Amino acid sequence: MKPRSTLLLALLAVLAGAALWHFELRDGAKPASDSEQIKVFAGLAAKQIEWVELTQADGASLRLEPRGEKWRLTQPIDFAADEFAAGAIVSALADLASATVFDPVAEDAAQHPEPLASYGLTREPRVRFSAAGKTYALRVGDPTPVAGNSYVAAEGDARVFVVPQWQTGAFAKTLQELREARLFDFEREQLTRIVLAWADGGATLEKKDGAWRLTAPVADAADDLAVQSLISALQGLRAEAFLDAPPADDALGFTAPVYRAEFSLESGASYALTLGGPREGARIAARSGASGALEIAASHLESLPKSVSALRDKQLANFSPDDAQRFTLTISGASGEALSVTGTSGAEGWTSVPAMAPGAASALVAELSSLAGAEIAAESLGEAERAAFGLAPPRARFRVFGAGAGDAAPVLADISLGVLRVGSGIAAQRADRDTIYWVEEARGAALPQSAAQFRESFASKETAPEAEPAAAASPSATPQ
Repeated sequence: MKPRSTLLLALLAVLAGAALWHFELRDGAKPASDSEQIKVFAGLAAKQIEWVELTQADGASLRLEPRGEKWRLTQPIDFAADEFAAGAIVSALADLASATVFDPVAEDAAQHPEPLASYGLTREPRVRFSAAGKTYALRVGDPTPVAGNSYVAAEGDARVFVVPQWQTGAFAKTLQELREARLFDFEREQLTRIVLAWADGGATLEKKDGAWRLTAPVADAADDLAVQSLISALQGLRAEAFLDAPPADDALGFTAPVYRAEFSLESGASYALTLGGPREGARIAARSGASGALEIAASHLESLPKSVSALRDKQLANFSPDDAQRFTLTISGASGEALSVTGTSGAEGWTSVPAMAPGAASALVAELSSLAGAEIAAESLGEAERAAFGLAPPRARFRVFGAGAGDAAPVLADISLGVLRVGSGIAAQRADRDTIYWVEEARGAALPQSAAQFRESFASKETAPEAEPAAAASPSATPQ
């Protein structure tokens, strides 16, 4: 490095140190430890604060007041406040503490404050608030030259404090940032009814004894995962912009909404959501009872179900593979070639007759344990129609049993598979329902539907030693 460059860097370091000394430490004033920090508002507790007023850079005033356990904006509008932002303001006021204090009564005159203008503290107070019946005001001055702090002073207090900027940043929130952006605030466990409407249909969901069911347009068990995803989508709706002076409903698409949702809680409270037309910036118009007209990200619409099938329970089986103790597979096949397979779980794993390849039996049970349809093929079919779907008799029937002997063993799954239709899937039915489902074509590779497929992909390929040819021709049972 050239001598001139080295000298320049050294000079900059000296100037920085001088600035720190002059503006923050001054003749031995040093940052206090956490235990030595001095609070700007001694004895103040967050729960004592009764209201807060913030003055923004343009002079506009924002006022927050508690309503029960929540905070609410009362100026310049009456609106629910963002609890995180409001809580950060209240906590910052109660916890505001200084690592360095310039005090006019300090024993060392070098630690006395400069004129307030030197710290940018002659401006109007940024924050006013009331606590325990007493009114306070806080001035926020300039940032310190180094260390990421700001100068602050409480009105009526001659001391100047140096506090972290992350604390004073809580006082710089805009009206948009202080408004509650969530469209809905509810506990999912409290929901009892959801009514949905989309462009070409709708559905009604009701919860009874802790389980969700479809009650319209069909009566059926609901897909719990789909319902929980719907609830999460409703809870996750956030306003991107608020339309305090909205155009007419037809201009926002509310007269012919693309989506509506109404839902009720155990308490009797109810909510409504209306989604309208597109807006600029990949947004769509929205309206909720609490928030009025606003804009949300258009991507929210994609997360909402738009078909009855998407909400219906299409589970063909739902059990833990560890609970399975025995299974039977009966194959008739399209050509009429019959095959019966029996599997039994033991201490060394699964064994089967005829013998299946190592791991094939356990993999089959695992596949069956969570098998679900992708779409509804039909609500109910007659015998001839079921035969056309390859379900009377079924091309393949899988039965899985739990612990127990004979008829005492619980049936964990009883599933029939029929024809494969390209583009639709594999026809399937569970023994306790009339509904016919389409299972995804890809699942067929893990579920034997013909004797030829079983021999090719599932049967054991082991051969007996040449010295014992008789053993190779007899049925065997091998651990899986």
